[in-house]
Amino acid sequence: MNWSVLGPLLYLIYTADLPTLANSTTASFANDTAILTVHEDTTMAVHRLQIHLNKIQSWLKTWRMKANEAKSVQVTFTLNKMTCPHVTLNNVHLPQADEVKYLGIHLDRTLTWRKHITTKLKQLDLKLRNLYWIIGRKSQLSLENKLLFCEVIVKPVWTYGIQLWGAASN
Repeated sequence: MNWSVLGPLLYLIYTADLPTLANSTTASFANDTAILTVHEDTTMAVHRLQIHLNKIQSWLKTWRMKANEAKSVQVTFTLNKMTCPHVTLNNVHLPQADEVKYLGIHLDRTLTWRKHITTKLKQLDLKLRNLYWIIGRKSQLSLENKLLFCEVIVKPVWTYGIQLWGAASN
């Protein structure tokens, strides 16, 4: 595959005027965008989200771009069991989900990190199985180099996104 160095820069320039609102947070990385609204009343949070989505929909139309509604979901982060009103994008109801994966981090509705931790454990297990020949008991590699392997290959898998864990539910 031929990756353009200018591609990401041109995309950032092209989307620099993506609408933002005071009551919401927009997080973008490459072509992945997440919108977060916060309010004690979930109905009000959803209302703010819909206002922001309407502005983005207008912006998309102006710039002749199309959002992929099939890849878009609505997640309400709450400990309440109730479901929130739906939001729409291009007159399509976005499906409500109990979890979402954003930039490799699995966020569940109650922010327990259960899915994220389970996924990371599976990734670590696979990595350790693949590396056993070089870091296992019978390996001729020195302990210092085995630790270096773990520091460089294993630790990044486990610690990716750890800064967010402070917001974890009990």
